[in-house]
Amino acid sequence: MLRHPMRLVLTFDAFGTLFTPRESIGKSYANIARRYGLSGFTDDEIASNFRDAFKKVQSKSPNYGKQVGMGASQWWSNVIHTTFRPFSSSPALPEKLVQDLLHRFGSSEGYILYSDVIPLFEELCRIRNTSVKDPLSPKLVVGLITNSDDRVPSVLSSLGLRVNPRRHGPSAQSSNSSQDGEDDIDFVVMSYDVGQEKPSREIFDAAKHLVYSVTGYEDHGDRFIHVGDDIVKDFNGAKQAGWGSVLLDREENHDKHGTQERQTVTSIVDLRDLRSYILPDATPSS
Repeated sequence: MLRHPMRLVLTFDAFGTLFTPRESIGKSYANIARRYGLSGFTDDEIASNFRDAFKKVQSKSPNYGKQVGMGASQWWSNVIHTTFRPFSSSPALPEKLVQDLLHRFGSSEGYILYSDVIPLFEELCRIRNTSVKDPLSPKLVVGLITNSDDRVPSVLSSLGLRVNPRRHGPSAQSSNSSQDGEDDIDFVVMSYDVGQEKPSREIFDAAKHLVYSVTGYEDHGDRFIHVGDDIVKDFNGAKQAGWGSVLLDREENHDKHGTQERQTVTSIVDLRDLRSYILPDATPSS
């Protein structure tokens, strides 16, 4: 019988784990609005309005509008209009204002990678390349699990990461290998596609099924580990789904919550020091 190598499937949260806004949402929204003649508000007032608008639009049109047949761009347009409605004398906002905000927060113009992300992915690439020399050594598969709409892959691509277009849904294609050494991220699972958000087990199960569908085989010896900055959605959600889990605590705001110390890191690059945990057969790098 054909023996498949064991896989380590390492997934990451996106927002707050890999990237963050270049400046606060309130400041960005307010500054762009002022360019188009809107005034009479502070950055903090816009930030508060944005939070309220987000909740209101999400309640009316769940899952970034997908549940009611609305595209994510129109959904975010509704959030923008709702945010600025109290400060606009016209029922309609300048269309260029809306388009500028949609572009800004759909690309590297609005976001920046944390400084520790590229060093980690360089190390993960090195691990992959090393494992290619031994066809039976553990294989590293890297994915993304995010509570977001479908703009995240393009945001990460614009920030310099190589993102494979594989995502949850009927478009998932079978192949002989889940990683070919050319991508930093092999697949993306978004709540927008799954219809469930972390910490729901369904989104973690969707990631596991996607790995099996694109590789063409299931191996019960595989290990699944998720890394994220939210203790409820990421850390606890992955644990409850039967996965290994690492909490990224950049600000050191969480106590250990009963977790083992090796399962909490303050920088994502510290995952390099967990190689004996992530790849137990690997020799730690010097």
